[in-house]
This record gives sequence, structure tokens and C-alpha cells, in this order.
Amino acid sequence: MAPQLQVRDAMQFVNEQDAATRERFIERLELRGRDPTFVGYRDAYLELIDLPRATAALDLGCGTGVVARAIAARGGFAGTVTGIDLSDDFIAAAESLAADDGVGDRVQFAVGDAHALDFPAASFDAAVANTLVSHVRDPLAVLAEAARVVRPGGFVAVFDGDYASLTFDCSNPSLGERMELALRSTIMSSPRIMRELPRLLPQAGLCLAATQAHVYAEAGSSTFMLSLAETYAPLVATTSQLPAADVDAWLAAQRRSAADGTFFAACNYYAYIARR
Repeated sequence: MAPQLQVRDAMQFVNEQDAATRERFIERLELRGRDPTFVGYRDAYLELIDLPRATAALDLGCGTGVVARAIAARGGFAGTVTGIDLSDDFIAAAESLAADDGVGDRVQFAVGDAHALDFPAASFDAAVANTLVSHVRDPLAVLAEAARVVRPGGFVAVFDGDYASLTFDCSNPSLGERMELALRSTIMSSPRIMRELPRLLPQAGLCLAATQAHVYAEAGSSTFMLSLAETYAPLVATTSQLPAADVDAWLAAQRRSAADGTFFAACNYYAYIARR
């Protein structure tokens, strides 16, 4: 039987990470925000939200503000976007990047907890949780808060990975399985949460309106998945879940396979569009 590893999601405890780790997180969030495949996923679910008629949108767990900036820049959107995140560093980066992108007058950012939003009921026309619910301690509470602050008839969009499906090829299958388990326990509180959303959304007072499903796979070469490995594998070594030598060997193998054209990694992603 595989060992049960204690989950301590590095993103949930982002403020406890050292400065170098937080900077790697910022770089990863921005790389993901520019990745053409991920941009396509984001644009696909945003198309299902009536943003042209929205005057106020909320980006929950906004990170560096990738989605907030994308909403503010969308054609037909003339409202404002508010982004909240637990990390002061992420919020500072979000403010700077929004100004650089020329949308600083349409977005505002603040430190906040998605479990207890500091907004009155029905404050927003739409709320987006982009790669948030896999990290929070109580996904249902976050969904309920999103439902509370969205007006009746408004939209709540949830996009995230089914990280129980995250897999990398490894010539040593035992090491590969142990490393995947360690990665999940290090960076995702709820790796199966997107399988639970159809059940949780009604409990939060939301009605599921649409679903989108994607498989992000890289075979041969890699940018996106190799970046994930390079960002998060070092954290596995610091948690003592695996010997540092094993983590280093796994990461070196991922780098070699990306360089010689034999790389493989994949993960499923889902978007749920719900109405209040």
C-alpha cells in the first residue's frame, strides 16, 4: 500500500515560503498566463460569461492578476475587476503588471481570504476562481462565498486541474509514482476537487450551466510541464517526503527527456460555469 503523505499545500501557505520560492511562484503564474494552450482554456470559459454586460467582476485567488488583466482587456467589457489573494507579493506583482499592461485603471487588487470575503452580498456580476479551489482548505466555503457576493443571475466560473490525473513519464516507475504522490501532497490540498464540483456547486447555492474539459499533454518536448516540475520538485525535497537525491534524479530525468525529445507529461483540466 502506498504511504499516506501529509498534505501541506505550498500555495495555501504561500506567505510561509521563502522569498526565492515566492518569486518562482510568480514566474510560474506568469508563464502559465502566457502559455497559448492555457490562454485558450481561459478564453473558452470566459466566453461563456456575459462579461459585456458585467459592471463588476471578481477574481478570487488572483495570484499575479493574470485573469483580472485578461477580463479587463476583453473587447466589450467596460466594467471593473477586483482581484484578491492571500499573498502581499502576488498583489504587488499584480498591481505592477496591470499598470504595465495598460489596464491599471480598470482593475484593483487587495489582500484577502476567499473563505471570508470582505464584500457585501450581490456586489459582483461575475466571479472567477482560476486554479484556486485545488489549494484552499475548504472549497465549499469558498464556493458559498462566491455565490454570496454574486448577484442573483450572475456567474461563477471555476477552472482548475484534476491533479489526481497529473503524471510524468519516468523510466523508474516506482520513483515516478512516489514523486507524483509527493508533488500532489506538496502543492494541492484537493487534487480531486474538480470531480466533486458537480456535487458541491448546488450545496453552495449555484446551478451548473456548462462544463468544459481539456487534456494538457506534452510529448517529445516541453515548456509548460517542465516548468511545473522545476518550480515544485525542489519543494518536495524540503518536505522530506522523498530523499533529496531521489528528487534530484527525477528532475534531472525530466530535463534530459525534454532536451532529447522523449518527454511526456499530462493533466486534465476542467471549467465549470455556474449561475447564482
